[in-house]
Amino acid sequence: MIGFSMANTYQSKKQVVPSTVPQEEGEMDLIATWLIFDLPRTIAGAMAGITAGLIAWVFAGILAVLSGTEFWYPFKIPAAPILGNDAMTFGITPAILIGTVLMLAISGVLGMVYSHFVKSNRMDALLGAGFMWGTFSWIFINNLFVNSFQNIRELDLPKGAAFFVLLLFGFSLSSLKIYDRIICGRHRA
Repeated sequence: MIGFSMANTYQSKKQVVPSTVPQEEGEMDLIATWLIFDLPRTIAGAMAGITAGLIAWVFAGILAVLSGTEFWYPFKIPAAPILGNDAMTFGITPAILIGTVLMLAISGVLGMVYSHFVKSNRMDALLGAGFMWGTFSWIFINNLFVNSFQNIRELDLPKGAAFFVLLLFGFSLSSLKIYDRIICGRHRA
């Protein structure tokens, strides 16, 4: 009897499997959606991440100037674990290039992950997810992960300014809509 009832619950792909939970309007199966890998969307996400990283980094540079340090200060911070205290030397140094390359690589990966989980190109969905992504980045990446590097922890970076920089990063990930349209040539809902 149990084997018979189990066999009746498995339907072919063309038939609708009845559910005890009512289907809500606009409801989607997120797990099934997240299991699908979309290479063009992932490339668009990497490009959106790099764009968002550059926007956030320029904003961080402006905040650095307003706080009395040089514009390049935030660009040097990612190089501190590699170059040590020499990374923070005032002026144009190789730390700017190393820090920028590291920051763009991390931003690209974060953009790919963002594009994988946000399948919509609606601006409200992109901005809402961007808010969550920026807040997530501030809590976990800025406050937990980055502080695991002694050279960065010694810099005693301002947490408030970092929150707004990472929030701008999250919101700027909405550029995914533009890159998805360019690369994929499609309009998503």
